[in-house]
Amino acid sequence: MLKQVYRVIILLIIFAASLYYFSKDIKEVVFNIDNTTSMEETSFPLVTLKTEGKIINVLHGYSSNLDANSIREALLPIGPNQSYEVLIDQKEYDIKKLNFELRDFVNNDLIEKGSVSVFDEDKGKKIAKINFNIDFKKDKEYAVKITLITSESRKMYYYHRIKKHDRTYLTDKLDFVMGFHEAIKDKVKAEEYIRYLEPDSKKDNSTLANVNIHSSFDLITWGSLKPEFITEVIPTVVENYTDVASFVLDYVISANVSGIPELYKVKEYYRIRYSADRMYLLNYERRMEAFFDVQLASVSKSQLKLGITDEPFTPYLASPDKKKFAFVRSRELWFYNLEDNEIVRVFSFRQKNTDYIRDIYDQHDIKILNMDAEGNIYFMVYGYMNRGQYEGRVALVMYEYVRTEGRIEEKVYIPLDEPYQTLKESIGEFAYVSSFDIFYFHIYNSIYSYNLITGQLTVLADNIDKNDVVTFYDEGYVAWQESSNPLDANSISIMNIETGDIKSINAIKGYKVLLLDKINSNLIYGYVYEDDITVLIDGTTVVPMRRIEISTTDREVLKPYHKDGYYITGIEVKDNIIELFRTTQQEIDGRKIFTPTVNDYIMNQSIEKKTYLNMVTRVTEAALTEYYLELPSGFVMNELPDILYTVNTVISADPTLRLPKDSNYYVEDDKSSSVSNLYYTFIHGELKGAYYEASDAIAKADEGVGVVMSSTKKPVWERGVKANKNIIAHFEEVKLSPTPNSMDACIKLLADYTGNNIDNTDFDLNETSAYDVLINYLDAEPIRLTGTALDQVLYYVSKDRPVIAMTGHSDAVLIYGYDTYNIFLIDPSQGKTVKLGIQDSTQLFEKAGNVFISYLSQ
Repeated sequence: MLKQVYRVIILLIIFAASLYYFSKDIKEVVFNIDNTTSMEETSFPLVTLKTEGKIINVLHGYSSNLDANSIREALLPIGPNQSYEVLIDQKEYDIKKLNFELRDFVNNDLIEKGSVSVFDEDKGKKIAKINFNIDFKKDKEYAVKITLITSESRKMYYYHRIKKHDRTYLTDKLDFVMGFHEAIKDKVKAEEYIRYLEPDSKKDNSTLANVNIHSSFDLITWGSLKPEFITEVIPTVVENYTDVASFVLDYVISANVSGIPELYKVKEYYRIRYSADRMYLLNYERRMEAFFDVQLASVSKSQLKLGITDEPFTPYLASPDKKKFAFVRSRELWFYNLEDNEIVRVFSFRQKNTDYIRDIYDQHDIKILNMDAEGNIYFMVYGYMNRGQYEGRVALVMYEYVRTEGRIEEKVYIPLDEPYQTLKESIGEFAYVSSFDIFYFHIYNSIYSYNLITGQLTVLADNIDKNDVVTFYDEGYVAWQESSNPLDANSISIMNIETGDIKSINAIKGYKVLLLDKINSNLIYGYVYEDDITVLIDGTTVVPMRRIEISTTDREVLKPYHKDGYYITGIEVKDNIIELFRTTQQEIDGRKIFTPTVNDYIMNQSIEKKTYLNMVTRVTEAALTEYYLELPSGFVMNELPDILYTVNTVISADPTLRLPKDSNYYVEDDKSSSVSNLYYTFIHGELKGAYYEASDAIAKADEGVGVVMSSTKKPVWERGVKANKNIIAHFEEVKLSPTPNSMDACIKLLADYTGNNIDNTDFDLNETSAYDVLINYLDAEPIRLTGTALDQVLYYVSKDRPVIAMTGHSDAVLIYGYDTYNIFLIDPSQGKTVKLGIQDSTQLFEKAGNVFISYLSQ
C-alpha cells in the first residue's frame, strides 16, 4: 500500500516538473485589449480648384505620400496665365501653409516647387493662389502634388493633373454641362436640349440605374422620380483637349419612392465637343446606385431591398449551417443571423453625421474571407481609408468580427503606396484565413502566407499573375502555376488552404505545364513542348499546347484531350462546356507560323448548384426596375430585423506588416529582352481594367469612350482625338531601293526617324523579334499593337508616330499618313511610297492578322 502511495507521489512530482519545464518553452501571445471604441469620424480638409472663375475638381486628402503621377483623379486645364486658386475647406484643421510641386507625369521628376503661407479667405474657406513660371509644353500633362500643413505640423497630400492650352474653352464647356444637368431636372426646361439627344428605340428604358444619350427623353429627365439633391454638384474634369472634353458629376440625391426617403449615389458623365458655332454632346451617361437600407426590407416577401442598381451582384458567404450569412453592399459589410432575425453592420466608413462626400468616398472595397459556424468573420478592407486611425492612407487591413462580443479586431495592417484604382488590379482573388491562424493573400504577383501568431511572412510563390491562380473555396483548395512565364512553368501547386499541405502536378521532361482554368471542382491544365514556345516577329509569345487534361484536386485525371497536328492556344469555360482555341503549325522562311483553325469543345457533366440567395426584380411607376435580395427558402421574416452595430477593438500590439520592397506587378518574361508592360484603361475617369496586351486595353477604351495609359505613365490611346488627316512630312522625301527584307527596312526607317541609327547587321530577325530589336535600339518605348483595328492604329500616325504593319508572314510596310479615304505608306519591297484606299488596306492588314508596331511618346 505504501509503495502505491509513493508511486502516486512520484508521478505527481514528475507531472508538475514537466508542466514547469515545457511551459518555459511555450511562447504565450497576449493581445492586450485595452477597450473598445467607435471609429473616429472624418477630419481631413476638402480641396477644390478654381480657374477661369469656375470651381472644379473635389480632391480628397492622403496621409500616404504617394508619387504625384500615380493618381489620375482630376485634370486642371490652364491657359496662358498659368495660374489657378486652391480652395481649402479646413474641416477639423487649421491650415497654416501650402506647398506645391509640379512634376513630369512620365518619370515623376520635379520641375518646379513653391509654397503659400498667406491665404485669402472667402465663405469660410482659405484660398491659395498658385502661379507656375516654367514654360509648359502645350497639351502635355503634368502632375501636381499639393501639401497642406496644419498648425500642428501634420501633412496631408492632394493630387491632380494639369495641362496647358492656348485656349481651354473651359468656361463654355462647363456652362453647357451644368446647363444640361440643371435643365433635365425640369421636363419643360429640358426641351431645349432635346436636339442633343440620340434616342434609340432598342435601348432598354425600364431602369433608372443606367441612362445614356440613347435613352428616352422621359428617362433622361428622371422619369417620375422627383429627386432632391443632397450634395453640391461640383464638376470634375476628366480629360480636356482644345475642342473635346470629358466631365464627371458625382453627387447624392434623395427620393421618396416607397413612403420612406431613399438615398442614391449618382454619377453623370459628359463628353462634349466645342465649336465656335455650337456645342456637341458626344456622349452622356448617368449611373445611379441606391444606398443599402435595412429599413426598406420587404417583410411580407422576406426580401432585402437593393433598390435601383446597375450592379445587383452581391458578394456573400453563408455559414456551414446556412443559418447565418454575410454580404457586402454599398461598400459596407453586413451579417444576418436568420435564427434571431438580427442584422449587424460589421464594417462601414459611412458615419451618422455624414457629409455624403468624405465618409462615402468610393475608393475602397471589402472582401469576405471566411466565416465559421458561430458567425465569426474574417474580412479585409483595401484601398483608401476614409476615416479612423488610418484616415487618408492606402492600405490593406484584415479584420476579425467577433460575433458574441459585437466587435471587430484589426489583425493585419499592410500600408501600400499606390492609389485604389491601380491597387484593385494588383490584388488577386485568393485570400483566406485558416483555422491555424494563417492569413493567405495574393498581391503584386506574389502569394503570401502570414502567421498571425508568430508574425512570420512567407512567400509561397512569386511571378504569379492573378489569372494563373484558381480557387476552390468549397473544396478547400487553391492552385497556381509555378510561374506566369511559360518557360519557367514546370509544375502546378495544389494547396489545402486549411493545412497548408501542397501537392504538385509536374511537367514531364521537355514540357511545361500551364494552369488554364477550372470547371466545377476540377482543374484544367495543358502541356506545351518547350521548343514549341515561340516568339513571333511582333514579340508576341505563342504557347501552343499539345495536350489538355481535366483532373481533380487530388490529381486524378478525369479526361485528357489530344489530337495530332493541332495545338491549343487558349480555352474558355462556358457553364459545362470548354471551348478550345486551336491552331496548326508550319515553318516559313525559318519562322514558325501558327494558323488558327476550327475550335473544338469538351463537354463536362453538368452539376446544378443551388444558390443560397437569389435576386428578384419589381417594377414601380416612380423607381421603375428595383432589385431585391430574396432570403433563403424556408425563412420567414415576420418583422424588420433588429439592427446592431459593431465597435472597434483597441489593441496594444502593432498589426503592421510591410511587404518586401521588391514586390511589383510585372511578370518577367525571359524569352524576351523586355519586361511585360501593363496597359490601363480609364473610362469616365475610373480604371476599368489592366491588360498585358495594348490591343485589349484599346478595345475596352474604344467601347467605353476612354483612354489607355501604360504602367510607365505614358498615353497609349485616346478615343475621339485622332485628327481627320495627317501626313508625316519626313517620309515624303525618303529614297529607298527595293529590298526583299522589308521588315529590316521598316525597322531602320522608324529608328532613323526617332534619331536612332540601326545597322541591319546588328540583328537577325530569324533569331529575334522586330519588337525586341526596337527595345534594344530605340530610345523611345516600343508598343505592340497586334490585334488593334487600323482605324485605332492611325491614332499613332495622327500623333506623328509612324507604324510598322505586317502584310504577310515576313513582309511589312511603314504607315506614315492618312486622310479620309486613303493611307500613305512606304513599301520597302517596291522601294517607294504607296497610296492605298482605307477599305483595301483594312482588308490587307486584317488578312495578315492586324500585326502593328509603333512607339509611345518620348
